[in-house]
Amino acid sequence: MITLLKHFNVRGLIFTEARLRSITLYFLFAIISMTQGYGADPAEAKTVGRVIGQRADLSLFLKVLEKTELGSAFSERTDFNNTIFVPNNKAFESLPAGAVDTLLDPRNDDRLEEVFNYHVINRSEPSFELEKYRSLQMRSGQWISINYAKGLIGDAKFTGEVIPCSNGVIYVIDKVLTPTTDDLFQVLQKDGRFTLFTKAITASRQGKLYQNVHDNYTVFAPTDEAFHKLPEATVASLFLPENDERLEDIIKHHITASVFSVNPSYGASRLGVADVTPVSAFGQQLNYRGKGDTLTVDRIRISEADIPTANGLIHVVDSVILPSDVSTLEILEKDPRMTNLVKLLEVSGLNLALADSSKYTIFAPTNEAWDSEPYQSLLEDPSKQNREAIFAILARHVITGKHVSENPVPYEKLRTIHGAPIYLTVDEGKTSIQNVEIIEADVEAFNGLVNVIEKVIADPMELPESDLTRVDAIRFTQIALKDGAKLYDQGRYQESFELFARRGYELVDKYGSRGYFKTKLLSIVALSRDPVREFADNAWDSRNAFRAILREIELQEDSLGDLLELSGDPTSKFGR
Repeated sequence: MITLLKHFNVRGLIFTEARLRSITLYFLFAIISMTQGYGADPAEAKTVGRVIGQRADLSLFLKVLEKTELGSAFSERTDFNNTIFVPNNKAFESLPAGAVDTLLDPRNDDRLEEVFNYHVINRSEPSFELEKYRSLQMRSGQWISINYAKGLIGDAKFTGEVIPCSNGVIYVIDKVLTPTTDDLFQVLQKDGRFTLFTKAITASRQGKLYQNVHDNYTVFAPTDEAFHKLPEATVASLFLPENDERLEDIIKHHITASVFSVNPSYGASRLGVADVTPVSAFGQQLNYRGKGDTLTVDRIRISEADIPTANGLIHVVDSVILPSDVSTLEILEKDPRMTNLVKLLEVSGLNLALADSSKYTIFAPTNEAWDSEPYQSLLEDPSKQNREAIFAILARHVITGKHVSENPVPYEKLRTIHGAPIYLTVDEGKTSIQNVEIIEADVEAFNGLVNVIEKVIADPMELPESDLTRVDAIRFTQIALKDGAKLYDQGRYQESFELFARRGYELVDKYGSRGYFKTKLLSIVALSRDPVREFADNAWDSRNAFRAILREIELQEDSLGDLLELSGDPTSKFGR
């Protein structure tokens, strides 16, 4: 197959040996699933259970498999797919004497189920997908680290043997994986770097939260060195009885419900992906930023990520993350770049709103942004007659509620406090509000977020959306298809995918509310939230969704011809 693909040119693409091997393996999985799974008699299918049963070097794992609840399903069913990491006989023989007999003892059935399920994930993953992950949530619910490129899963090594089956895929490994029973607190306690953090968890009476194995969590764990960055008196004061509530708030602010991974992970939400923002148990956002090798949460560096435990993942941070206790107004007042904005807020009366408990997001222009006219004149004469103009300008920089700008969806319409639409967009990795780049995003206040910009947002008044027609939708879709295909043909798959995602959100915003092709639009925008799949796959799927939308409009060809003629452009094409 590799030889065949070497001579198979798709739209000018060049296949590397590594990519060819991945594609070949993918096709093998697909062919086996179709021919031996769904298309064949299940009694004759090459199932995981039957493959293991035919291998003398896997006979000890077969004994485990046969005693589990899923054992028969792995042998007989072809309507589900799993990935199973199978220790060979040498792996079992390296265990302490009597360990296998103890595991197979009927009195230890629960432990047997746990061990077995710790070798399984609930989806069939080919190697070129598995190599992207750095952690996996196993069928047992516990977590394990993986680095397929280095041949490691937990403390075991892959032998290199991968066996596609009709209901999954087998990876042979050289050790039995031992389910981790240590919860978040126990892992922190045994590590040795977190003595002050674990002491604070205990003192704040939040141990049960960190030890709850019935749910999954993420912990941003400050080391002892992180605590030592605080003044010594501050650290000591945290443990005084009168500061119990403050300590509890701090400890809650380092843990989130559900699991967020830094690297791609099977079972976790990926940090840095559009619209993924953790909220701590304290109730404030934890704003993640990843630029190159620098990873931060609330501007604090993450030095080590994705440490697996029984009930979640740990990320090591090099400073204590303190909950914000200042308002958006106080953030602006303390920033020397914002003196002009603060002055105008006071004149307009908006300073009162930004100081109270109502939540706002403000896009804050720096002092230099106000140097040009007409803004300079308003600064020089903020008299009563100019106050309305000042309020109108400032109002288009403020929206109600907390809205993150660091990892937003690629295109989103927001409403200012006086109802005008402004657009938050992402292009080439840069986030802008109404075409003004955000240079510092998501500065946290207890009542909102501050984003720093270097220009004043222009008046966003625009034509009513009701004036948009199907002709506009056709042209928009045609341009998206042309631009995305051009990038794809150049091998710029990530850029192609990101363009389709951004245009998809814009298409939803502008035309989805009118009832046009909404189901297909939603399928486009959903693609931007998958951090693991190949960009080429995402771009291809997005292109096809746009084409399907265009075909749907073609069903109304007669009425569209009339519309095109009325628009003064009878030569317009809206075909494939």
